[in-house]
Amino acid sequence: SYIYFIFLSLMLLAFTGCGSNQPDPPEKVVENFLKAIKEQNFASAKTYYVENLDNMANFRNQVEDISPSVADALFKKLGDFTYTVGKSQLSDTDSSKATVDVTLVCHNLGKTFETTVLDYIRTDLEMTFDGAKSDDIVKETETLLVKQINESTETFTQDVTISLTKEKDTWKLDKISENPDLLNALSGNIIYTIDKLSAQLESLPSA
Repeated sequence: SYIYFIFLSLMLLAFTGCGSNQPDPPEKVVENFLKAIKEQNFASAKTYYVENLDNMANFRNQVEDISPSVADALFKKLGDFTYTVGKSQLSDTDSSKATVDVTLVCHNLGKTFETTVLDYIRTDLEMTFDGAKSDDIVKETETLLVKQINESTETFTQDVTISLTKEKDTWKLDKISENPDLLNALSGNIIYTIDKLSAQLESLPSA
């Protein structure tokens, strides 16, 4: 009968709806996370991440307290990256573990940071010997840093393997602090540049 047909159609829709409510696969979770980070939507990003990301907004606020212009330029570049997400690979020994290979292309802010440090030392010395005030030196350095950040290009490529853990039928990214390649990529190569500069300083002969 007609009523039976309507009832059957409603049942099919109900079962179809239930079936579509499956948890996202690991590669989709990674894609959603990177999209949220790119948009600097940390409230969304933390739903795909094992840890709380509420402090990410505080980090930007701290940079803005030092220099709003630097913060604006820096975070604009940090969000300007592209990514290619591969297929997920489940662990052979633990069905709650998976990995996803990702290639990220970002601005080489590490190179910008390295250049700025050297230029800062030079600018500081030149302006100091010219009798400039400390506030003027800081302002000049800030202007230089913003200029170099704005001139940075999307030339740094990082291949990353991202680990995820399944909890209560939901995949979430493991701690980024335990994945230095991903942390470095999301920082625009700043992390590895700092490590390199630190190693160079440690290798210098002591006085």
